[in-house]
Amino acid sequence: MNFDTAFEKIIKIEGGYVDDPDDKGCETYAGISRKFNPDWGGWEKIDELKEKNDFPKNLGINPVLYRLVKDFYHETFWDALQCDSLPSSIAQEIFEQAVNIGKHTAVKHLQRGINLLNRNQKLFLDIKVDGIVGKKTIESVQKVCSSKESEELLFNILNILQGSKYITLMERNPVYEKYIGWFKRVIIMKV
Repeated sequence: MNFDTAFEKIIKIEGGYVDDPDDKGCETYAGISRKFNPDWGGWEKIDELKEKNDFPKNLGINPVLYRLVKDFYHETFWDALQCDSLPSSIAQEIFEQAVNIGKHTAVKHLQRGINLLNRNQKLFLDIKVDGIVGKKTIESVQKVCSSKESEELLFNILNILQGSKYITLMERNPVYEKYIGWFKRVIIMKV
């Protein structure tokens, strides 16, 4: 899967403008949090459009914002996670998880999953679960995904870990139960 295809799937999930006081990201546009990404170039355009009467409807399909969002996702997530070096389904899943729960957590899920599938260290020694995509992580994913069956197992493990993360978040902070729709993400990105 290439970036364009993965981006089109994820942007349908991330939606438009939201300013939810219960969301740690606070004000977001297309899943980009102003709190965590204050220097993103799209905020200037959004602030300009806020001055108009029909905000946020006036955001619509704004080609300038669309390009800024797409470039942000490509650089911040796809390239940073080296998704072009991963099997298609795994690249898409890690990309989606990183957008929603953070790159560090998504990569830790990947590293935990490949350690579970290394045939008791016969394929490779367990790798460090550090949340950093490096040469060992990429090589280990490629070894684990040498068959379609193993790739599907890794994909399923990633989704199990993602669902578990949502459960933990909701149990720790019941206000997050209003985001029950998160669980749709666990299966929606299936290739």
